[in-house]
Amino acid sequence: MASTASRYRRQISLLLDNGLISKELYHHFINRGLKVISPSNDFGLDYLGEIIPEIVIGASSDYVSKMKVPYQATSYVAARTGKSGKGIYIYKIIDRPGGGVLFLTGGIRKLGDSIFASTHRILLGTKAMMISADNLVVNREQIWNWQFFGNAIKESNPNIYEDLTKLRDKIGTKSMFHQFVVARSDKTFRRLKFANLCQKNHIKILDPKNGIKVVFLTNESGYEYASRFLPESDLINYVITGKEFDMYLAMIQIRRSYGIDMILNDGGRIMSNSVRDLGLLGEERVTLEPYPGDQFVPQRDKIGSKNVLGIEGAGIDGGELKNAIKVHSTRIRDELANVYLYGLDEKLCT
Repeated sequence: MASTASRYRRQISLLLDNGLISKELYHHFINRGLKVISPSNDFGLDYLGEIIPEIVIGASSDYVSKMKVPYQATSYVAARTGKSGKGIYIYKIIDRPGGGVLFLTGGIRKLGDSIFASTHRILLGTKAMMISADNLVVNREQIWNWQFFGNAIKESNPNIYEDLTKLRDKIGTKSMFHQFVVARSDKTFRRLKFANLCQKNHIKILDPKNGIKVVFLTNESGYEYASRFLPESDLINYVITGKEFDMYLAMIQIRRSYGIDMILNDGGRIMSNSVRDLGLLGEERVTLEPYPGDQFVPQRDKIGSKNVLGIEGAGIDGGELKNAIKVHSTRIRDELANVYLYGLDEKLCT
């Protein structure tokens, strides 16, 4: 049986032969390669390996080491909106608490998404995660770690939970975890009433007792405003890109100043799309859920572009995500844990 790496190379070659990608993009994907992890063979985690035999990351360790910016991945859970017909997948339900994420999985946290989300938070987010200030405020009671998802299976699947714990211990880095928060200017802080939330200690990751190192990515006006009520300290820092906010310069500084080579981008669709459009987002990891039922999904006429993550056939290779290539898929009961790659801008990244 062909290896995942050889199947990937064959897949990219076929896309070139069929005129679906350019020679430049072909060489980019081939040079970038994949990193394939076997929980069982590499770490002795047989319970986890039984569910996810391979974990694929869309760039080799060698490629990541040569990048000028951190390799970024993002992740979502998305539900099919009907039992049959062309698959339309939505990632949020407007006007539902928390974007209606639990509705996408039928009102429960399901095994597949809990495991898939846990593994990529461990493997891709061990050193750093990035969120938008808006997302931080909406989820201010949350701490962005793997247990947020792992705890959902702690009692029902204790052996898998234990393997996830072991994976985290094995992957764990000696350097401190960094939580990056994108707040483009003082207007962002003011709009979100950030000063008031900090004064009342309502944002969990900013509570000093949790010991989380938080770095705000902002411009000069954002720093001048926020540093009045969030002064720099052992746990609070700022990356300032100048008079205007520049995401690329922020990423350059993160790599140079903090030595961060990989970031899990959990900032929401608007932010991850903007990073993708800059050519700085390498992949999306998506758990595709079956149709959860009429009581969970809004009526068809209420599903618009703001809800939709992907549509079958929209991808370069006929996958679900526009401008993406699906390179790996694992079925976990009735869920699909998929990895999709985007082309990176080589001039900016390497």
